Amino acid sequence: MKYIAELCAILSIWGAMGETKVSQGTQTKLLSTVFPGSLLPQFLFMQGNLEGGAIGFNTGGGRGIKQPFIPDDSAGEDIFDGALEDQRSPQLPYLTQDLWGCEREEGGMDTVVMEDEFLKVTIVPSVSGKVWSIYDKKREKDVLYNNPAHQPANIGALKAWGAGGSEWNWSPGIIGHSVFSESTLHTARVSTDKGEVVRVFEYDRYNSTVFQVDMMLDGKGAFFFHPKITNNNDNDLRGYWWTCVAVDSTPSTRILTPASHVAETTASNMRDAPWPHFTILNQNSSFSGYAPSGADYRQDMSYIGNHMTGDMFLRIMDDDVYTPYIAHTDIEKDGFFLVHGHKLNGTKFFTWGQNGPGRFMQDFLAGGLRRQGDYTELQVGPAPTQMQSFPVPANSKKEWTDWFKGFDGDQNQLSSLDYADAIGEVDAHIQNKDNGVTNDYQKAMDDFFKSIADLPVTEILVQGSPWGALEEKIRGEKFSTGLEFTLPEEGEENFDEMKPWLELLEDGVFSVETLSKYTPVSFQTTDGWMDLLQASADKFGMNYLTALHLGIGYMERGVIDHPTELFEESLKLNQTVIAYRNLALLQQTPEEANDYFLKAWSHFKATEGVGTEKDLELQARLGRNLVTEILSYYQQENMVDGMAEILGDLALFESRIDFESLDLVQTSTVLVNLSSKTSDSYNSAIKILNSNCFPTYASARTDLSSFWFQAHEGLAEIEKGGDLTNIEALRARKANPVPENIGCQYGGAYCDNYW
Repeated sequence: MKYIAELCAILSIWGAMGETKVSQGTQTKLLSTVFPGSLLPQFLFMQGNLEGGAIGFNTGGGRGIKQPFIPDDSAGEDIFDGALEDQRSPQLPYLTQDLWGCEREEGGMDTVVMEDEFLKVTIVPSVSGKVWSIYDKKREKDVLYNNPAHQPANIGALKAWGAGGSEWNWSPGIIGHSVFSESTLHTARVSTDKGEVVRVFEYDRYNSTVFQVDMMLDGKGAFFFHPKITNNNDNDLRGYWWTCVAVDSTPSTRILTPASHVAETTASNMRDAPWPHFTILNQNSSFSGYAPSGADYRQDMSYIGNHMTGDMFLRIMDDDVYTPYIAHTDIEKDGFFLVHGHKLNGTKFFTWGQNGPGRFMQDFLAGGLRRQGDYTELQVGPAPTQMQSFPVPANSKKEWTDWFKGFDGDQNQLSSLDYADAIGEVDAHIQNKDNGVTNDYQKAMDDFFKSIADLPVTEILVQGSPWGALEEKIRGEKFSTGLEFTLPEEGEENFDEMKPWLELLEDGVFSVETLSKYTPVSFQTTDGWMDLLQASADKFGMNYLTALHLGIGYMERGVIDHPTELFEESLKLNQTVIAYRNLALLQQTPEEANDYFLKAWSHFKATEGVGTEKDLELQARLGRNLVTEILSYYQQENMVDGMAEILGDLALFESRIDFESLDLVQTSTVLVNLSSKTSDSYNSAIKILNSNCFPTYASARTDLSSFWFQAHEGLAEIEKGGDLTNIEALRARKANPVPENIGCQYGGAYCDNYW
């Protein structure tokens, strides 16, 4: 009987499916430029922050300081299982995307659109292949947060990250918004007997894995998608996946999910609390409080308006009968609710919170449009929390099916004081045999997606990176028959990044042409590539580039002496900015580090302006990376004289390289002005602080506020002719509140200048 029921469910799906059209086009948004990744390799030991990185970094080499995930003992054993031993995100072999703008000018983004009579799904390959929006044609509304802007903030694994839509975050055991957040994914059309499927996929260079997401409209108003992770290696891995879905949010938005308790982060460590009723910072459910007339003293945390900050990892029963899901509705609007259904162990929502920093960050990510970017993220993944990883055994695959569908429910039930009433209303619609997404229906769709996951693509719509094709060449076999990786031709995007490594693979040595390039534009640090580099040196002798790449690989592994020797050998064969700069990072004192930073800067000044047009482009890119890093280090070490010297040199390049727009140039100019302590210098600092967006500042926005107050207190001291009292300093600050463009600290809970 069960087989017959499943067969009937499958047949009902195919019978109901309407025609899905797949097309390519563009959408117009407020756009800010994301510049190419930094040509200066960023090592693990440099990192001190997880997300929302500060301005500054560590030196000295080694592996740095681990940041383990340690939950509170109130959390269950499932929260301790797979707890990350280190929450820092390694950057290499990727290039850190640490420079972006704040132009917010109207422009086009290339899209791939799936459309039927019910839904229009817009996918943007250039930003991780995310689903930017889902438009419900019948209800005439967006059901996801359709961000009006692409304005990155310092939040992703590689720093740059933009909000909105549904994004796919895969990494082998490394927390954070994916390294692909600002990268183009391979995007293809797959024709099946049951309709058109769009597939986005990519190769992950961290641990040589691949992932894909197959997407389909069911012809009944639901959007299904099927992530699949493939580990073709002979070693076990730990995995990290979260599908992060942004939806419009107001204080009256209610989160609906069949959870009984939650692992949440409003306190310092992740703690367990009953769901949905608990009081912020008082999660101990044994404390009953005072409840007159049957009222519950604890806040109903299913409402976004009750959250000041925090992540909520909801714990839902794990069985074969119940449908895990997370839904949301705005009880002050109507009875519409959107369900995100899945069969995974992790269900979460995130809110920026009802506070100044949260509101500022939402406005910032929406391109500065005040109060037009409020959203909540509904997220799911295989592990209970984002601070855990899950096993991906050797030569294995992990795949599952998610879905979105909107329903029109009873508004009174959805807003009931009894949370069980609201959950019952959602459950009734999900399990409705005519218009729901029943368990049999989900099972049938999951079986279908599994059956087509390795089906060859019909048409490549957008090409992603070349690294998957290069890795397949090493292996001598494809990762999957369903993934089509190709090497770019000369003149095509990514060719220059890939070419040296293709030479090393095919010829065993870098070509004379590659050795003549101004600077390397990509890195390889995994064991296999390190073996190829060493084999090249053994057979053909050491050249400057092989020594440089070997040094980078060993440096990332925490070695200090050997990479130092390799960089010195590389410099004897050919001087490069990167070798001098890497030696700076390996020094044990600020004075020693500064000596090598200045050598890197001197070499840049001596070589800039010479070479081919492509060399000049790379020089400009490298120069901006180097100036950003040196000034960041000088700010960290309070080396104001050093800042002034570098800033003075920038006039040499005024006609060729745009240094002035860099955040670190702007803020270093502010610090030099503050150190001068004159009326003119204070006013110059204020003018800079009052007229810039500072897009790469996140948690370090507290520095900007501090600079602002220093300048105004300094002017007050000059006017007084002496030191200010505490009261006078307070009055100076109160009379000159921090401007909105400076805003608030990322991840903070309070600021008094933005509400």
